[in-house]
Amino acid sequence: MFTITMEYPRVSVTGVILKFKLILVIEVCLSTQQTTLLDIGVIADGCLSNKAITNQTLTSTTVWDESLAVQLHWAYLDSRDTYQLLRTVMELRHSGMDAILLAYDLQYIGGLPKEIVNEDIPVLALGGRVNTNLVGDVDSDNNCRSSFSPPETTKQNEECLPPLFSVDRLSTTHSNFSLSYLDSNIISVLHHLRWTEQIILYEKTIEFYVDRIIQILSYEGRFLVTYDVSSMDKDQIHQLLQTFDESQDYEKINITVIGHTKSVEKVLFTAGQYVRNNYRKSSLSIRSLWLVFLLTDNNDMGKIQEYTVNIDNVAVILLPTFFVSKKDNGTTDVHQLVRKALFNIGSNITMTEMNKSEMNDLILEFIYSELQICHWSPVQTLMFTVEGRGWSHVGYVDTTGKTAFHAVIFPNTGFGFNRRKFAVSTLEWAPFVIAFPNNTYSGLCFDLLDHMATSLNFTFVVDVPPDGQWGVINSNGTWTGMVGQLARREIDIVAAPLSTQAKREEVMDFTYSFYIDYTTILMKKKDPNLTKWRTLIDPFSEELLLCVCISLPVVSLLLFLFERFSPFYVGDDEREGKSGLHTYQDAFWYMYGALLTQGGEHLPRSQTGRTLLSSWWLFCIIMMATYSGNLIAFLTVNKDKPPFSTVVGMLQQDNYRWGTIGGSSWITAFNETRAPDLMKVWAKMLEFNSSDASILSSQSSEHFTKVLGGGYAYIGDKTQMEIKMAKECSLLISDDEFMPLQYAFGLPNFSPYTKMFSDELLHIHESGLLHIWKSRWWPQRNFCDGELVTSAKTITLIDVQSAFYLIGIGLALATLIIIIEKVVFWYQTRVPCQSSKQYSADNQTKLMNGNIQYIASNSQ
Repeated sequence: MFTITMEYPRVSVTGVILKFKLILVIEVCLSTQQTTLLDIGVIADGCLSNKAITNQTLTSTTVWDESLAVQLHWAYLDSRDTYQLLRTVMELRHSGMDAILLAYDLQYIGGLPKEIVNEDIPVLALGGRVNTNLVGDVDSDNNCRSSFSPPETTKQNEECLPPLFSVDRLSTTHSNFSLSYLDSNIISVLHHLRWTEQIILYEKTIEFYVDRIIQILSYEGRFLVTYDVSSMDKDQIHQLLQTFDESQDYEKINITVIGHTKSVEKVLFTAGQYVRNNYRKSSLSIRSLWLVFLLTDNNDMGKIQEYTVNIDNVAVILLPTFFVSKKDNGTTDVHQLVRKALFNIGSNITMTEMNKSEMNDLILEFIYSELQICHWSPVQTLMFTVEGRGWSHVGYVDTTGKTAFHAVIFPNTGFGFNRRKFAVSTLEWAPFVIAFPNNTYSGLCFDLLDHMATSLNFTFVVDVPPDGQWGVINSNGTWTGMVGQLARREIDIVAAPLSTQAKREEVMDFTYSFYIDYTTILMKKKDPNLTKWRTLIDPFSEELLLCVCISLPVVSLLLFLFERFSPFYVGDDEREGKSGLHTYQDAFWYMYGALLTQGGEHLPRSQTGRTLLSSWWLFCIIMMATYSGNLIAFLTVNKDKPPFSTVVGMLQQDNYRWGTIGGSSWITAFNETRAPDLMKVWAKMLEFNSSDASILSSQSSEHFTKVLGGGYAYIGDKTQMEIKMAKECSLLISDDEFMPLQYAFGLPNFSPYTKMFSDELLHIHESGLLHIWKSRWWPQRNFCDGELVTSAKTITLIDVQSAFYLIGIGLALATLIIIIEKVVFWYQTRVPCQSSKQYSADNQTKLMNGNIQYIASNSQ
């Protein structure tokens, strides 16, 4: 049986009467019992405690019919004032206290000087450890919090150890400050993490603890930012998280949350909601580290797991609520400790009597044992498992600041995206993307994507854009195709050879460019059999053939003139009437024979003629040697001449139409170009498209079909054309290359993952993997199948058909000439005889007159 009498500094008259009646009852009840009374001083924090209580008397009746009473004398002060603390301890000692208790809501204990510690008046700290370096004999192995040695019944040598599998990893945090339970736990874990920067979110009720933590960590050179979230609503916390997300760029964000269940769950619920609603534009889920110190007596963390399921790195440490002050700021707890001690002492049936000293030791021993419970708080982290998210123990921390970690606190930081599923959009574009009927894809882009999915630890699901386009801007400012999907944040990644452009960059992000290409023109070769008749003239250009054809009659004329009028032949009457180089006919045929490397009957005797003829021979040797070599090449190697080889050449002809991929980067490039020739190409393309919609088809296969049909040129990337040419020998590309292309993956605008993907692509490029994958998908040869053979080519009739054409032309000319000769001969043989006689008479008359004339005979 026990009775409590409380004294208040200000009471009414009624209250005084009531107090008197209680005292009378106690006196009547205890008048026949022996009473042992202890006076214990209690020092509490005046900033936190209820100052209304000044004294308390707790009584209890033992089994041997003795009354035990403890009178608590309360003193209040600012615990941060060391001088007040020391002065109050000395005052209580001089006032005859049997023991002094430092209430557990007292947060700062700077250590009691040796001179004020009286072995007869023990001092027991309920809420913090007395600095053992400044206090007298303290058992440091037991991390004692009192200035007296425990009674012999206490197990002084029994060490508080963590679970067996963590004993070998035990470590102790050494601090120059005296710490409370909460301070000790938080600081020891933060020391283990070695964070140099962090954000602390806390509630108002533990502000004093947080101030102490800031003081200690700032002293160690750490940068901290603190926010009181107890007065914030969810919208304010949401705004705060957005500020963290935008200001930290790509660095890790270390966030420590300290509080009771209500405040912690409010913060984590808002964080989970923020991550879920902004997962395509926020990387807070993977780059934030959440260290949660939850003050609760309930081990159920179901709600925390539910709220943080979308946050990768979450670690929770459950701390009992007695680590901090309760609603009445510690008064009730001291009262309950003493009350419980009196009850346990009075219930001991082995004792028959007790003096004051024994009672004092037993009460303090009981309080000490209650506070010295070996309590290891588990550190649990939220892991990714096959069944989903689950908690995993990674270590422990005890009330004295000892830690025992057997695993990394945030292991998910080493697993990239932790199997997060990304929505991927693509379009077939061999060899970068090759589609199969079962909605699977391969190619260079998917080699890159598969490698990044492995190294960054994510999964993906692939689909194509509904409109089947790459992405162009509409008149209303919206985008189509895959670029539009990124702009609307419908997908996470574009895994395709997407061309980087300034306009696209405004609504999306590009990664590091993994390939560079150029735009060119694809067309169909002309039928080689249609030009085989030109085989004998193709070795020389048209200009060269014209020069040779002009040189032959001109040089023949010069040779004729030199031989006809050369002084060398003056007085040589024998050559008159004979054939020779002095006649143009003979000179021409001789020069023609020399051009064909054939000799002639007549040779010049003059130095002038020989000099000219020597130079002609050299000219003929060079021409024939060059012609013979090229003719062999033309007969054995096919060299197809394109219909045009440049953009200008394409514009200058009328036999071909042209087009490009609709909804692609080429449409945007042609729309924005200021190059005159390309502007003309685009204008003609729009004109062609007005009558044939397939001119701007988004399917490359349709363009290839039109090219193979003839009369059509396809403007696109060179790589795809070269691969198509390797399989189709009738195709060729122009020599002109324009509009350079840089291929990259696409992500939503301001994506937090752009740098991660770019860094990984750069690593792939530097490692040489890109070259290996390229050799897998690109053709091993850059020439058409069957173009090069190891055996000699058989010359067919069609290859040398022009030679037979020459024979035919020669026969036709010979026939024509003989007909002309026959006509002339017939005409000459049918002249009237009178004309012949008249000529004879005239000749005789001239002879008789003595005129010697040479009359050429018509009989020759």
